[in-house]
Amino acid sequence: MPATGALTREKIFEIARSLPPAPKVLAGLGELLLDVNVDLEPVADLIKRDTALAAHIIRISNSVAYGGSGEIHVGTVEDAVGRVGFREVYRLVGVVTTGRLVERALKFYGVPTEALRVNMLYTALVCEALAEAARLDPRKAYTAGLMRPLGILVLDRVAELLTSVEPYNHEALGSYATWEARSFVFSNCYVAAMILTEWGFPTEIVEAVRDHYLMREADYGNRLACLLNLAGGIVAVAGYALPGEYGYWESTERKLTALNLTIRQVNQASDRARAAFEAFRVHIGPEPTAVSCNSDEPSGVLDASDETPVQTEPAEVTSPDEFTTFMRDYQNMVYTTAARLLGNEAQAEDIAQEVFIKAYERWDDLRASPAAGGWLKTVATNMSINHLQRYRKRWRFFSEMTRHDTDGGGEDQPEIEFAAPDQFFAGMDQDERRAWVEQALEALPEHQRVPLVLYHFDDLPYDEIAAKLGVSLAKVKTDILRGRTALARLLARGAGREQLAR
Repeated sequence: MPATGALTREKIFEIARSLPPAPKVLAGLGELLLDVNVDLEPVADLIKRDTALAAHIIRISNSVAYGGSGEIHVGTVEDAVGRVGFREVYRLVGVVTTGRLVERALKFYGVPTEALRVNMLYTALVCEALAEAARLDPRKAYTAGLMRPLGILVLDRVAELLTSVEPYNHEALGSYATWEARSFVFSNCYVAAMILTEWGFPTEIVEAVRDHYLMREADYGNRLACLLNLAGGIVAVAGYALPGEYGYWESTERKLTALNLTIRQVNQASDRARAAFEAFRVHIGPEPTAVSCNSDEPSGVLDASDETPVQTEPAEVTSPDEFTTFMRDYQNMVYTTAARLLGNEAQAEDIAQEVFIKAYERWDDLRASPAAGGWLKTVATNMSINHLQRYRKRWRFFSEMTRHDTDGGGEDQPEIEFAAPDQFFAGMDQDERRAWVEQALEALPEHQRVPLVLYHFDDLPYDEIAAKLGVSLAKVKTDILRGRTALARLLARGAGREQLAR
């Protein structure tokens, strides 16, 4: 059983908020530099939000490598940026970010401080070099490579707060995925994507970090994820892979095909990245001891004489990896089910996490069950209703003020269509209409929203809804009737238009 204990999504974000702000500066800098005409001043102002980062950039810009003589020649961030240029300052912010993020060894993952710093920077430089050959955005690739182990870093701190979490043991477990599933349920890739989204990184980077282990067939359609995986192999060849990740870096022709790269291009990119790494290594500390966990390390880069290999799943990757795929396939459905009932995104996220924890506990029964999706939806529905009844004041139905007979009173009341004026939805596609309905649903009071969702979205009959909510059949019909009416009015007025537009 996983040692989830006090682990919550909020706890993960709490730890992420305790980290230095340098990654957020990197995200903002990437956004600024999308504009080729951006001025020096906003770039400098962004860097100055993190005073320690600004000091590092000034110091590095005065080094011999950038035309200094070891003495201070520039004393402002503006001068530093002007000296090194936008592209190089982005790299430097990345270098400093690794140093500020990784301030100590990862106790539970068993990774020394310098080893993780080198892994982050070397992967970023390889990604950048590969991106230029694959005609992808080098800056986004660099960022994805740099931020790739963020989930590992955060989960290591999470482990310190939980009970019953044993340190990772490579010989016993093989991959991080096995250990992470037992200890936290969620993988480091999922946690990293969650935090990167919170910090405002582009969706393309978030999805690449989330999918770069290439656990699903669909992940091969994400070119940046494939590039990140290929870079992992090159870093492994150099001896800087993290212990529990070797099984994900197998070289395959399929990855090269997805990126439209030749073996020669990959090896050239590897050489350029190695040269860049040597130039930057002075900024991140001494050379770490290369990490070697077994004799079956991946080749990383294909030799010209190699035959096309066949990718195989590492022997140690078992049900936890399958569970990660399972969770990814159903997470949107589970979250949406909870969000409609609760009308609160944060609470829906917590419920979704609890649902998957329960699913993990019953994984042996669910893994091959065709009814797994239905089970998840039922659990999400029941947990959402229980949450409303347990943590909020008892339901206060204003419809109780109107007396209804218990012998079916209200059954013959006219139905009001679940609709809005034609002019409101004019020009909207299906997704836009759905978004407006979801927004209006959130504005309804609970006693109308919940039965309305159960009836229209979950297709439950009146009697089952009444049983779930513990109210009379007449009351359910009345609340659904009034909920439809209120929803139509909200849509007619354009409820939530401003919020949704933002």
